[in-house]
Amino acid sequence: MIGEKEMRELLVKNLTSINKKRKILSLSEAFNKDGVLTRVNRSFVYLVREVNGAGEIAEKPEFFIYKIHDSKLKQEKFLFKIKGNFYVSCNQKIYLVIYCHSLRIALSEEAQEIIT
Repeated sequence: MIGEKEMRELLVKNLTSINKKRKILSLSEAFNKDGVLTRVNRSFVYLVREVNGAGEIAEKPEFFIYKIHDSKLKQEKFLFKIKGNFYVSCNQKIYLVIYCHSLRIALSEEAQEIIT
């Protein structure tokens, strides 16, 4: 129907640890549309370490892509992950920033109760 909106559950987590120099941002979303339950999880993790002098050259990012299809359970899962690092200069200090970004999508044909 026109104008009808679907119900979505959204969970946002923003965790910062000054002592451990770590930041985690996580977004989870679940919704049921046309009998298909969709769960989407995005996460962003950053670790910061002070390094002495000009460090090594930052490595190229690593990409991971996984896709799983289970026709018996009528489920499909997709995972995309990127890991890498880069250097930042701030107040005459050099920091190494290590990061990991991930996107997970799970589709299920059977309409289940939404739980994140």
